[in-house]
Amino acid sequence: MSFKKEIEQYLEQISVLEESFRKVKDLDPLPVSFFSASLDILNQLETGLYELESSQLQRIATVNSTSSLIVGKSSTILVVAEPVNEPAGKPVDEPVESGLPGNKISKKIYADLTKSLTINLRFMFLRDLFKGNDAEMNRTLAHLNALQTLEEALAYLNGNHPVSWETESGIAFREWLEKHFT
Repeated sequence: MSFKKEIEQYLEQISVLEESFRKVKDLDPLPVSFFSASLDILNQLETGLYELESSQLQRIATVNSTSSLIVGKSSTILVVAEPVNEPAGKPVDEPVESGLPGNKISKKIYADLTKSLTINLRFMFLRDLFKGNDAEMNRTLAHLNALQTLEEALAYLNGNHPVSWETESGIAFREWLEKHFT
């Protein structure tokens, strides 16, 4: 399927999502079906965009095997250059298979925890581990980003923000942290 057709499909999904939001904007409380349907569409969009990005990067890489990519928020620039040996360390954008809920396909784990947080995981962690306090969750993730090891992260969490590691959310949070620190 061409990129143009895929983008048209994404725009259709966005239109469906927009219409769904318009229908419930004056309702209180919002129906549960609204959340389920909206999250399904967002997951489809997220999955599709990851696949589209991967296809695009593969397509660009085949143009010139000595090319390197500079990817920004608003654009991707292809720079033709000799390959550079990267220093050893944690990969920034390495695709991995994840067993976390909602991650049935390959996802990217970033050096920044907030960038690797899927919508499903964000809602689950926010609801179950941070009691709906978005500011507290963001502060905690920012602090965890500065740490170097999983042991440091677990010690920080146990001392400052206890997590029930036996729950589904706690298990998913720990797995997510393990992927970040390995």
